[in-house]
Amino acid sequence: MMLSRTFRRAAAMPAAGILAAGLLAIPVPALAQHGSPPTSGPRSYVQDGKIFIMGVPYQKLDTREATETRIVNTIYPTKLTWGPWHVITPFQFDRPGQLSLKGAPEDDLGKMAANGPGPDLAKPLKGHKDKQVRWLKIGDISNTKLDLNQYQEGGFAQWMASYLYATVTSEDDFTTHVTMGSDDGLRFWVNGKLLVDADEQRGLDPENHRVRIDFKKGVNHILAKISQGPANFDFQINTRKSLDSYSQSLLDYALEVDFPSTAESEYYKVYSILLPNDLVMEVGGLATLPDGRPIVSTRRGDIYIVDGAYNEPAFNCKFTRFAQGLHEPLGLAVRAEKSVGGKDEIAVYCVQRGELTRLVDTTGDWIADEYRTFSDGWGVSGNYHEFSFGPKFDMDGNFWVTLNVGFCGSLGKAVVPWRGWGLKIDGTGSVEPICGGMRSPNGIGCFTDGQMFYVDNQGDYVGTNRIQPIVKGGFMGHPAGLRWQAGYKDGDPSPPVQPAAIWFPYPDTGQSAADFLTYAAQPTDSALDWHPDGKSFGPFAGQVFVGDQTLCYVNRVCLEKVRDTAPGEVIYQGAVFPFRQGLQCGVNRLAWGKDGSMFVGQTDRGWGSIGRQRYGLERIEWTGKVPFEIQTMTARSDGFELVFTEDVDPATAAKTDSYQVESYTYEYHPEYGSKEMETRRLKVTGAQVTDPRTVRISIDGLRDGGMGYVHELNAAGVLSKANPRPLLHPKAFYTLQRIPKATASR
Repeated sequence: MMLSRTFRRAAAMPAAGILAAGLLAIPVPALAQHGSPPTSGPRSYVQDGKIFIMGVPYQKLDTREATETRIVNTIYPTKLTWGPWHVITPFQFDRPGQLSLKGAPEDDLGKMAANGPGPDLAKPLKGHKDKQVRWLKIGDISNTKLDLNQYQEGGFAQWMASYLYATVTSEDDFTTHVTMGSDDGLRFWVNGKLLVDADEQRGLDPENHRVRIDFKKGVNHILAKISQGPANFDFQINTRKSLDSYSQSLLDYALEVDFPSTAESEYYKVYSILLPNDLVMEVGGLATLPDGRPIVSTRRGDIYIVDGAYNEPAFNCKFTRFAQGLHEPLGLAVRAEKSVGGKDEIAVYCVQRGELTRLVDTTGDWIADEYRTFSDGWGVSGNYHEFSFGPKFDMDGNFWVTLNVGFCGSLGKAVVPWRGWGLKIDGTGSVEPICGGMRSPNGIGCFTDGQMFYVDNQGDYVGTNRIQPIVKGGFMGHPAGLRWQAGYKDGDPSPPVQPAAIWFPYPDTGQSAADFLTYAAQPTDSALDWHPDGKSFGPFAGQVFVGDQTLCYVNRVCLEKVRDTAPGEVIYQGAVFPFRQGLQCGVNRLAWGKDGSMFVGQTDRGWGSIGRQRYGLERIEWTGKVPFEIQTMTARSDGFELVFTEDVDPATAAKTDSYQVESYTYEYHPEYGSKEMETRRLKVTGAQVTDPRTVRISIDGLRDGGMGYVHELNAAGVLSKANPRPLLHPKAFYTLQRIPKATASR
């Protein structure tokens, strides 16, 4: 179905505002050009090669923490010293309404009066189901998201509670405000007094509660209890007043130059595109125009074109609002087309919740004059979780769109047509439903062989994040959308589940996978979102990059198609590797720049992220240095073949104890996510160096079938030959769906 509706911008409509940060772009690394300081009020700026954060000159001290603390405490003086935090878990919480159940840590509330002795952190306590548990020191958790799942057995928990404890030392009686939030419920005490009591099932909003705290001179005691139902298990407390987003980004830039946050910085630099404070860039879609400028849609319904995004650093970009008033556009695609009159024009396509929209600037001012419904062949009920993703182009120029199921009572629902399905839309706007069983498919892409894939998120019937091929007539596993499949009746058995090509182990490779970006040279006259040359982003050509919205990083994926399949059977499998961590916010969209760098669109709206910013735009650039990595990992009948980016040291590469392997799988069930199941340590029986960069490892006990088995490899013992050093990322996670048959060619 396709309903054509067109809106044209009236001549009298005022042009959309052009926003700018108001500073001259200062080139790296000298920062030598001159900018003018503000005429009133403390603001952040660059002058004579020096950075000023709200009027305070940036000064490098011995550590990143000390450098930042000096700046912040100068801007916002405080009399408080926060001590390290401790966690103890698990405790009883079986259902909503039980947050007030008294756990053992609350027996010590009487000791938590101001300047009281506090709890004995060395004493074991009786936890859930009378299990003995102990306090664990976890350090400073302030001003960033804390994932409490990491402290649970198996790395994932449901229906239980955890406690956090810390002390705060004050120089004098002192009143301040902090903000905090949790996923799910939260109780919060200061000096034994309950200040927050919220027994709720909710996602993390780090500013959900604004709490006044009257600290006393001396030692004060903080106790928090966080409950966990299904899904995520998060807490965040913000203990200092936040800098404005522009100031924080400028400070983060300076800190990253002086104190790189990860070893990956030597190979892949990250440049933040600083945003003016009045621009909320919650990125839902990201693409590049034919001239290379990024174009960005926001979850609030605007689309911006960014000038100056390739500057290093990008302190003074210009943001032109191309379109506005859209309904949460969660994807963008751009291609050159012909108008009805035969005129060349650039068409921008976005998927709103209820339609695929075509946007065109007809006057040359880079502001959309025409908004046209290109296709609306699916339903919208109004459920908050009915996100619509795309479009992405395939090799034939068709559009692909994926549709979330709704979310009701922790379970996905498809109450209107094609929710939970992948759709193909042709050049006339006609919709062809391809396959159902998707849950939250926040990413679509075309692989190098033309196969379309989607990226799904952990939840009911999805044990952890995954990549799957979009196969006509296939069933991806979530049963909600089966009601829209021809011939299916309620109560019928579900069809066989199309296996995942890649499982992303939680949380090692992320918690909320997003987007699918292929690293291959873009064909001539193609609108595919492939790389401009297939080589200027490092040694991983032919692979795929996938973002993670919660943990603020980008993963790398090596896919291969299984050759030993039955007629009509489509099986892909492969490995996921860590790639680039330490980004400023949750990664929601990826796009290639004209110079071969990678733009990263970010937001934490709807899902919390560990990053320091709430939204943003960054650019990752290869420095030209090649990291020592596992370049590819491919399956063999008796193990795996590893190809490295550099020559390996034969002595370490040939040792079987340089490698550790374990395998596990996930349960297919209606519960939210799955723990790793059937975990088994496997024996590496051989390691043969077949050429300077290739090693064949033989493994006893490979497993396939079912939902597929992740084979987690740790190659920490392998060193490079030149200037011997370990792998930048020693871990790889290969999802084995089908063990290849032994042949002479293998």
